[in-house]
Amino acid sequence: MPNLEMIAKFFNVVPDPMVLVNSQGVIVLASAHTCTLFGYKPDELTGKPVACLMPERFRASHGKHLEGYFRSPSVRPMGIGIELWACRADGSEFQIAISLSPYGEKETDGVFALASIRDITERRRMEEARRESQRQKEIAEERAQVALVLAEGNEALRAFFEACPLGIITAKEDLRIDRWNRTAERIYGYTASEIIGLNIWDFDKMLESGKDSNAALKAELSLGNGVRNFHLRHRRKDGKIIDVSMNSAMLRNAHGGDAGFVCMVEDISERKAIEQQLRQSQKMEAVGQLTGGIAHDFNNLLSIIICNLELLQERQARESEDFELSDMALSAGLHGADLIKQLLAFSRKQNLDSKRIEVNELVESMMSLLARSLGEQIEIILDMAPGLWDAVADPVQLQTALVNLATNARDAMRGGGKLVIQTENTSLDEAYAEQFAEVSAGEYVMISVTDSGKGMTPETVERAFDPFYTTKPAGEGTGLGLSMVFGFVKQTGGHVRIYSEVGHGTTVRLYLPRDVSQSAAMASSREPLKKRGAYGAKILIVEDNKDLAKSAQRVLNDAGYETTVTTSAEQALETLRGAESFDILFTDIILTRGSNGIELAQDAVKLRPGIKILFSSGFSEAALRASGKAALAERFIAKPYRKEELLDRIGSLLEVGQASA
Repeated sequence: MPNLEMIAKFFNVVPDPMVLVNSQGVIVLASAHTCTLFGYKPDELTGKPVACLMPERFRASHGKHLEGYFRSPSVRPMGIGIELWACRADGSEFQIAISLSPYGEKETDGVFALASIRDITERRRMEEARRESQRQKEIAEERAQVALVLAEGNEALRAFFEACPLGIITAKEDLRIDRWNRTAERIYGYTASEIIGLNIWDFDKMLESGKDSNAALKAELSLGNGVRNFHLRHRRKDGKIIDVSMNSAMLRNAHGGDAGFVCMVEDISERKAIEQQLRQSQKMEAVGQLTGGIAHDFNNLLSIIICNLELLQERQARESEDFELSDMALSAGLHGADLIKQLLAFSRKQNLDSKRIEVNELVESMMSLLARSLGEQIEIILDMAPGLWDAVADPVQLQTALVNLATNARDAMRGGGKLVIQTENTSLDEAYAEQFAEVSAGEYVMISVTDSGKGMTPETVERAFDPFYTTKPAGEGTGLGLSMVFGFVKQTGGHVRIYSEVGHGTTVRLYLPRDVSQSAAMASSREPLKKRGAYGAKILIVEDNKDLAKSAQRVLNDAGYETTVTTSAEQALETLRGAESFDILFTDIILTRGSNGIELAQDAVKLRPGIKILFSSGFSEAALRASGKAALAERFIAKPYRKEELLDRIGSLLEVGQASA
């Protein structure tokens, strides 16, 4: 019988897992390392069959390998090694190597074996990875070698070599380039006669971009490794920096030695530019959504501030210091509202404040701003038509559009030049309108901005209004300026055209709708606003911002109207189903819960066919598209609104008796 105490001490100092197994294959003693490796508690393996350390499906086959060793002590070899699958206590499987040694020399001692166990899972994985890597390397090298041999000996493959959409470069074992196809010529700008015969390192120096090192390629070619892929920046013959994807493979001769290499090159500059534009577009879209959301909340806050300040002013004497302070705060609030409009212009959720504009006066008022923006090298010339009609547009957005056009003109005149801004009355007839589906025949006020710059090609003109399209160097423009101008003019109901010739400059013409209203001061000629409450009208307010709802309710109540406030479309419909009647539904278009204001209005008209609708939002563009611009124009008030605007719009609905939604 073996001295188990002595063996246990031996187990404790041996770093590898160890077990002592008797002739029946039962574990007599297991080291602490063994228990840890297989996930058992100390002494938990003692007395268990050694087969418990094997997966169920392998126990029969593994047992045959071990059975003869345990039961035939006379033929037990020393230090036999076996590799097999093992199983942990949690059922997970792994590979092990077992070194078996006999213990006890006499038959009467019993048949025992000492087993040293080692986890070889990682070793097996690395061996397999090396074999697979070598296999792939051999396959790639064989394919490259076969392709080169066939290209040299087959006319069809030589034609493929020249017609291949990828640049193909090959070199012999002395690293001198011997093949250079037509695509490589197009990518790099060098002809085959300029390149063939050059050492690859001399050629590499010609391609150095000054920004990225090609050391990785040099290292791989020097080491003679197999197929590799690189993304590099190279300099063309004309100096332009391009991004390329290069796949290289070393070639072997019949004796396994180096026979040169072959490289496949693809110009991925345009692909990377598109990927960058996509990332930029996604970023700008996210920023636009964030900007629009923030602006919407600020509109609500400013509406509360403006309305309450106006109510406070009515309770103060004009000569008092409190009136002066509140008036300063009111002016700041109105200025904040103008800033929000500019913020919304970026997010394309601009609520245009279209009004009658004296275009000549607006352009002339911008002269000092434009002069500072363009610099002394650019002369600004104004050609203002006398008797110019008034236009209908948002003056803030028109100013922004003119600044964008002037900035583009400045960039086209790097060495200085002339910028001509011209205005005139014009009519677009049916023949012109037939050429452009979005144009309506009629009278327009035309503003043209002309520069004496380098001009644009027809292809550039065709894409000039595309978002993120720009001919400026990377980092010098987003490509959004002209697209914002285009969006503003189209939203206004106008038209925009570009005329350009390379070397002669560019003209951008904006056509704004002519103002045909009879009087811009109709509201001022009406009776005092507070008297309109005499109609006894009842107004249902739907606004999910409670503070803004209270402000609007106070303004309307002070004017003599009866109001009820709800905070959602569902609550408003429930109110409309009651016995109380309402003359006007005043609802925010953007409601955070349930239906939006447009859907609420449609349901409200079904319940109360005679009810009139007044919409409010900082996102009027979406509302105009949903319900139709003409139908919504007189039933919409933009946030932040002033007290007079709200009462004027309510009064207009009651006086005119405008049709329901």
